Amino acid sequence: MSRLFYASIFLLFQRTLSFSSYKPGSGIGLARSTSSDSRASMHRGNACFASVVTHENDMFHDVDEELSPSYSVSGSAVDVVNGATKDSSTGPSIQTKENEPTSTPASQRRKAKSEMEQLVLDIRSLYRDLELGGGSIRRNMMNGLSFTYVAPASSESHTSHSNLNGAWRSQTPLTYDLDADWPHIHKQITEERTKLSHSSNPPPLVVYLPGLDGFGISATSQFDDLSTTFELWRMTVDKGNVQLTFAELMTTVVKFIDDATKSFETPREVIVIGESFGGLLACAIAMALKASAKYNLTLKGMALVNPATSFDETNWEQFVPLLTSLRYLETQEVILDDRGNFRIGDISRRLPTPYSVLGGISLAATVPSQKQLTSILRFVFRSVISDSPQNALSVSSDGFRILAEYLPAATVEHRVLKWLPVGTSVVNNPRLSNLDVPTLVVAGNDDNMLPTKEEANRLAKLLPDCVKMDISGSGHFVLDSVNLTEVLLDSHIDPLDLQKNSTYDPITDWTLPPKDVVDRVIQKRVEPQRKRVSPVFFSTDSVTGKRRRGLSLVPSNSNGPLLFVGNHQLFAQDLDIIISQLIEERNIVARGLMHPTAADGFTGTGLGEPSVRTQKRKWEFNEDSPVDPNIFSMFGAVKVNPRNFYRLLQTGQAALLFPGGVREALHGKNEAYQVFWPAKTDFVRVAAKFNATIVPLAAIGAADSVTIVMDAPELLQLPFGVGESLANFSKNTTSARYDTADGDELFVPPLALPKPFSARNYFLFGRSFDTSNLDPKDKDSCQKMYQDIQEELKADINALLQARKYDPYATDGLRRTAFQRLFGKEPPTFPLESLQPSRIP
Repeated sequence: MSRLFYASIFLLFQRTLSFSSYKPGSGIGLARSTSSDSRASMHRGNACFASVVTHENDMFHDVDEELSPSYSVSGSAVDVVNGATKDSSTGPSIQTKENEPTSTPASQRRKAKSEMEQLVLDIRSLYRDLELGGGSIRRNMMNGLSFTYVAPASSESHTSHSNLNGAWRSQTPLTYDLDADWPHIHKQITEERTKLSHSSNPPPLVVYLPGLDGFGISATSQFDDLSTTFELWRMTVDKGNVQLTFAELMTTVVKFIDDATKSFETPREVIVIGESFGGLLACAIAMALKASAKYNLTLKGMALVNPATSFDETNWEQFVPLLTSLRYLETQEVILDDRGNFRIGDISRRLPTPYSVLGGISLAATVPSQKQLTSILRFVFRSVISDSPQNALSVSSDGFRILAEYLPAATVEHRVLKWLPVGTSVVNNPRLSNLDVPTLVVAGNDDNMLPTKEEANRLAKLLPDCVKMDISGSGHFVLDSVNLTEVLLDSHIDPLDLQKNSTYDPITDWTLPPKDVVDRVIQKRVEPQRKRVSPVFFSTDSVTGKRRRGLSLVPSNSNGPLLFVGNHQLFAQDLDIIISQLIEERNIVARGLMHPTAADGFTGTGLGEPSVRTQKRKWEFNEDSPVDPNIFSMFGAVKVNPRNFYRLLQTGQAALLFPGGVREALHGKNEAYQVFWPAKTDFVRVAAKFNATIVPLAAIGAADSVTIVMDAPELLQLPFGVGESLANFSKNTTSARYDTADGDELFVPPLALPKPFSARNYFLFGRSFDTSNLDPKDKDSCQKMYQDIQEELKADINALLQARKYDPYATDGLRRTAFQRLFGKEPPTFPLESLQPSRIP
């Protein structure tokens, strides 16, 4: 029985256990603050769960004794003083319990709590902090709503707290009623921020709207960073309020934002963050604020985190009434057994209610991501093994009661049936497409509670100024996987106008990612490619023309700019291999020049269909997709145009250019390894202007890994409108050449079928060409060098094609794979002497 309870209870601890650093008893509100301020002299977590965790069974009998001092609250503000009553003119008094034993530590009076037992206490503490504390100012509104201002943490307390034991939890709020003087509140906020070395100028006002729980337990790790950067107010909804309508909720939030901004002389910038149901509410709030010009504010943007705007695409409206009706089965009846010496009532207080059990299981099936679920189960079953059945039963029961206490069945039923359907009908109408507010949708791609992945695409297409951020591997609690403050600062919302005022230059200010990121990209993206194609690299002595295995003969760009010019292989699928090899073997960072379509993320859409704009986290890349343009940019690639090419060489960097462009990368049948360079010699003239060294790069193998069924001209002749659609797509594609009109460049990939095993890839860096003595104004000399480089490249391609005939593993992928598995290394290649030397003039 206890194992079943443990397997079901894990959802309740999802928010806590998703952090690998969690340690029971140390991560959620058990640390004392070091602040000298009396209102923060004791961490509220100590007092919070002391007042609520009182149980009749032996397990929790002495909880109050362990957590001294505990308190009772009267009045409108909470203020804790360690071991004494504080008489405050702005708040109530706190009464400590009398005759409370403090001389003997609880750990000596009873055995230490189990991990699971401590976790239950910590979860209760976290909920209590969200409900009663967790901020320096609280503004009570009508209808059971309150907004709590989270003051920025000092640098010491910010760094000394973990994600769960946030500095925000050390704050005890002063509570103001609905008629509070807002200028006084603003003055208090300004003084607090100035005291902590923050600017006295008000930052953007950020309002966080939680999900249906009304507390925002999934966002607690974000509060410290958000409060440091913005003026953060978080909304709390009374868990017992089952009369509040969606309209009243929306009106109350709008009134709070209006009250918080109208006393300023100039319009206040406001950002609304909504998570889950809060995302739906945020859209409604934004529509109301934009509908009237009376508000003294500028709606700077919205951040929608797994928004419930897709609620009408789910079955929760049918399932929840069935779940919440289980509350009518609850009983506390006391029954004696046939001997009269065993009372079920003693156990009934330990057993969870049907609603809490099935509710926990239902949420467990939808909230955690696979990664979070694995972490939780590992913790749960470790606790099962180490705990006694009696203790397991009691702890499980208490854990399930958390769900019943903070998400009561009646409250869940009311909010699901009265808020969500009304909210979706308010938001999902034609007016939403006119909501011109910079919007960021943060979407957990593995969200099982809502169809978030599809909803993010819908909103990104529907809203006039919307960008989506997909978080792969994350479920409904997506905020466990991102730093929302960093995401906002990097977004198009640009809350602090950093991008508008930025002087960042992608040519001169770009830097290679940290080594751990580079290593991870190589491990996840490049190594699988290397195993498939077993690449072999050669370089050339520019004096003798002799070849050498490896890149030791490739010149460095330490003495001037370096330009690699190569032939594009089919689908340009070898770029990762080339760039990573140069970094690893020669520490040369070759910055690619990308086709505009690749630079824009290949966001082609159907005719008349709006595009989807996306945002990536810093250093994020898609480990599963074979094409991720974000990696190109991460490793320094820039859009190909004359200005970027000019400035790369002007600043002495290494550049990687494929003059054949799309014509080579998307070549047709019987065109493998042909060179299609334009007649113009521009890259030679620019290289000569800056005395760059030009190195031709020949590559083969990719075209032998597929069979081209239909090439571009054949595809354009397809019937039933297919060919016409492809032609329209190509015409709407931006050309890579500045002197070529859009549509003149045929951007239609051939239809190719991969072979069972990829052919081996070979790369040859040819002899280098020095342009230091070349006059860029001498067109004839530039033309001759251009032709010499092109002929060198063609000769090197032919040399590789001839030499690979002596490699038994060149096209025999099965044999090559068997060698890799058997010996754990790449198989040998052709003898070096079979590779024809370069012809030195």
